[in-house]
Amino acid sequence: MADIKNIHRLKSISVDEEHLFSTIADVMNSCFGKTWRGYQKNFIPLDDGSGYVVWCPGMAKKRGDEFIPFDKKLGWLNLLSDDGTLFIEEHTNDPRSSISENEKLPRYVFGHYEDGAYRNGKVQIGEKGGYRFIGVFQMDLENLNFRQGHRIYRKIGDKVDLRQYAGEENIPYQDLTTLKINETADYNLVDSLRCHSVVFEQDDRFEYKGKPQEIRKPVIKDGVSVYPRNKQTAINALTHAHFVCEIDNGHPTFIRKNSDKTYTEPHHLIPLAFQEQFDVSLDVEENIVSLCSNCHNEMHYGRDADTLIKILYSEKMAVLEKAGIVISMSDLLAMYGY
Repeated sequence: MADIKNIHRLKSISVDEEHLFSTIADVMNSCFGKTWRGYQKNFIPLDDGSGYVVWCPGMAKKRGDEFIPFDKKLGWLNLLSDDGTLFIEEHTNDPRSSISENEKLPRYVFGHYEDGAYRNGKVQIGEKGGYRFIGVFQMDLENLNFRQGHRIYRKIGDKVDLRQYAGEENIPYQDLTTLKINETADYNLVDSLRCHSVVFEQDDRFEYKGKPQEIRKPVIKDGVSVYPRNKQTAINALTHAHFVCEIDNGHPTFIRKNSDKTYTEPHHLIPLAFQEQFDVSLDVEENIVSLCSNCHNEMHYGRDADTLIKILYSEKMAVLEKAGIVISMSDLLAMYGY
């Protein structure tokens, strides 16, 4: 059940993200601005004037080559097509004899999977189950060959902007001057570590502190607050990663001059240009990733850097939260211009 005092409001949700909700109340609280507790119906009209509904059907379970209803007593067999574009609803004893007006409404669908992740027709048995967003669907009335006990809904969207339900405006992103000044500060940090091998003469082990850290006082430069980058914090983060690229530890690199350590560069996953939007420090080991030169440059200048950001976010989300840093995938991507 959601912690009503500390609901994590999502600003958007996409089928590509790994959000898993324990209950329908969790879906409604995190995505649609509610503060509900306990049991909820699985078909919920939204009261925002949009005409959309939230639907949380129990998805069929795969046992060998056979699909069986999520709940045998209810008997509904709900399936997602292999390409994720069609939702098929079937029941051998369907009491409905015609299509109701409610069935025609577009719907945000959160499928309830008992066995865990369910993508492209495959179930991974043994993982934690729950409600997963599988898309926005609507009955395709033009192409519907209606028969009793059978409904087909076609996907009309992969992503939902939830800011109107969270009661929040878009996160205020920084102006170009602030970004450029902070980019220079990031470069200076990398440059300060490039040739000074003596700073790497330390134990090869470092453990995260696992708690929020206070924000250090910024320096004002050209009217912009620039928060300090601590060199030792960056070294600790590289040490924790064993001086390999955290995108792929097989990425090529080389041995540093006058050191036995391989060369990687520190990168703040959540850029320090956005420090003022957080009440804890972003200059912590948990927020610094170790990258090969190629991946580091792609993070800053690559067209497809969002792929790298998603990989790092998935790996770092848990340790970031322990450091008091909570951010959605969509907000992080927007900080990089996606």
